[in-house]
Amino acid sequence: MAIKLTIKKWSAWLDLSQSLSGVILAVFLWTHLVLVSSILLGSDAMNWVARTMELSFLSDDGHGYPWVVTGIAMGIAALALVHVLVALQKLPMSLRQQRALRQQMQVINHSDTRLWRWQAITGVVILLLLPVHLWLIGSAPETIGPQGSADRIWNQGVWMVYLPLLLTVELHAAIGIYRVALKWGAARDLNSRNRLRKIKTIVSVLFVTVGIASLLAFLPHAS
Repeated sequence: MAIKLTIKKWSAWLDLSQSLSGVILAVFLWTHLVLVSSILLGSDAMNWVARTMELSFLSDDGHGYPWVVTGIAMGIAALALVHVLVALQKLPMSLRQQRALRQQMQVINHSDTRLWRWQAITGVVILLLLPVHLWLIGSAPETIGPQGSADRIWNQGVWMVYLPLLLTVELHAAIGIYRVALKWGAARDLNSRNRLRKIKTIVSVLFVTVGIASLLAFLPHAS
């Protein structure tokens, strides 16, 4: 009995950790996209955002502390690692488990299960691409700005990383928030679940549109 209670407590802790870390990462993602979209308002707007993120208002010379951005990147990497390690506990890792899941999905046409599968697939892609993004930002925070970011994105071809990362991370985050809302009782009937699904779709389309527009807005600044 004691062992069963311990297992239940551990499972509950894993659920809470996955939900909490996922929500924090999703909120950070959307905040990050909003901040980057300042390029849509012009160079001055993005320069102001970049310098503010570096706490320029606390420095005597007004240049700020680029290492703050590096610290944020390291913190997000650590949180993402926790999220991945917890999520791996629930994924079908063996071939037998994957075969059983595939057979079950062929028999049961359940939309939320399909969303969970897409979340797992996008999670694998994010696991490959996110470290590249965090390294590029964390290792050279002083280059963040209209010209530096444009050079990195377009002249160095990093858009080939950023574009698929944008699409997968936004889909992953929106599905994750939707599933967390369901898990913790936000949808108590079919109608509210359908509304949540529509909101999820709208949020995904909105942030993907903003993200792509922001990538394109850097193009004129590429030398």
